[in-house]
Amino acid sequence: MRGISDLHHDGLVITMQISTARVLRILVDGGSSVNLIMLDVLKAMNIDEDQIIKKSNVLVGFNGETRNTLGEIYLLTCVEGVSSYERFRVLDCLSSYNAILGRPWIHNARAIPSTYHQCVKIPIEWGITTVRSDIPAQ
Repeated sequence: MRGISDLHHDGLVITMQISTARVLRILVDGGSSVNLIMLDVLKAMNIDEDQIIKKSNVLVGFNGETRNTLGEIYLLTCVEGVSSYERFRVLDCLSSYNAILGRPWIHNARAIPSTYHQCVKIPIEWGITTVRSDIPAQ
């Protein structure tokens, strides 16, 4: 039996199709009020910066640090047959993640993320599909 200190506390990290690219290292974060994507990821996807709607917003991180976004962009997301156009705020900074899916995506997909089970369950027409984390539960 594992002790409480042995339990993992990993974030829920998935891979999904965004626009025309398969994007790795996407954090599903129910604590985030916006969807974020990094500028470097858009460049790697060959999406021109002209497609970013210039609209700077101030984001406040959990540690109180503030950062301005470059703008926003609408991109098609698809995972396990569930597709939707999502608004992403664009950040030009270094990050451990290529994108962060916050409550807007979670609510639009009617998804139920579980960091404990390291998966996201999403209702689909013929039942429920499970998106497993890139980081397997220990």
